[in-house]
Amino acid sequence: FSFAAGRSSSSRRRRRTWLPWPFALRRTPAAAQVGCGCSRALFGQPLAALCGEDGTLPRPIQELLAVLQQEGPSTEGIFRRAESRAACRELREALDRGADVDMGSQPALLLAVVLKDFLRSIPSKLLVNNLYEDWMAAMQQSSKEEKISELKV
Repeated sequence: FSFAAGRSSSSRRRRRTWLPWPFALRRTPAAAQVGCGCSRALFGQPLAALCGEDGTLPRPIQELLAVLQQEGPSTEGIFRRAESRAACRELREALDRGADVDMGSQPALLLAVVLKDFLRSIPSKLLVNNLYEDWMAAMQQSSKEEKISELKV
């Protein structure tokens, strides 16, 4: 089944859009040498262990987010509707094995479910309570650059 079946060829062309820094695909020499940019399972690992030295997400997750940014806004029920459990399990296992997966060929609903599984499987909290005041102070900064700098700290 193709989502683009009823569209003309001109509307199938994808626009290239700017991705915010957390979602941008950054190819590093180390990531290019390893199949998926990670040497261990993606699911169930602390985020600090998965991120590169420069703080970037693993390449498969970056690619997944890039596809969701492109396809997600036009997909009805993107984070509410479920996909086949077997398809989710297959994609999750492929990512854990480090297999090279073409994220662009995967349905957006499936990618959304796998992203939610990835986030749920992180053993520690992403936003810890004791940093709440720091996050709020960062959001009070006047410029976007200052906010980003404070949030990174």
